[in-house]
Amino acid sequence: MDIKKVIKEHGWTLERLASEMTNKREDKKGMSQSSLSQLLNGSTPLDRLQEIASIIGVSVSELVADEKDASNTIICPHCGKPIKFEKGE
Repeated sequence: MDIKKVIKEHGWTLERLASEMTNKREDKKGMSQSSLSQLLNGSTPLDRLQEIASIIGVSVSELVADEKDASNTIICPHCGKPIKFEKGE
């Protein structure tokens, strides 16, 4: 899971995202880029993942998806064959 990569892929910088985040300690908008980076390098709480996903316009599952799952392939529970999903334009 590389949340920073997903953030960048959606056109956001950590600095810009940090300015949009809620600073829960001070109950106001905006946090430092270093605070956001520390948050992302640790075990990011679900409420923070939801906030980040909402700000950059993705689902939480897209934000935390493993790269190995990026192929959008699942295994059919009935026959065991892989099923690949592709995004439409």
